[in-house]
Amino acid sequence: MASQALSARSAYRHLIRATRIAFHEDTRVLLAARQEARRKFDEHKRVGIDTPMQINHAVEVANILKHNIVQGVREDGNEAAKWELRIHDDIERGDNDSIKHAGKDIKVHKACSA
Repeated sequence: MASQALSARSAYRHLIRATRIAFHEDTRVLLAARQEARRKFDEHKRVGIDTPMQINHAVEVANILKHNIVQGVREDGNEAAKWELRIHDDIERGDNDSIKHAGKDIKVHKACSA
């Protein structure tokens, strides 16, 4: 039981770190994401049959936040300003080969993060 609690604690920390990376400089969204993470962990405080599944879900969410969420920002108060993307070092970058083949089945020979 202690190892599951440790794993849940580790998953929670991983999730909190991922929110810091994904929502850097967006305090409103950062706080909301952390509140939601805390609420979900509080909902499942007791160790149960679904605990490993819940821990795995938290880790998957953290990975998505860290590697796949890109925020767009523009100058405050300027609705005409262009959007800029905040792409950080952890963002998964792929190539556009799949787009070039327009719906045909293709075989990918390298990982997206390669």
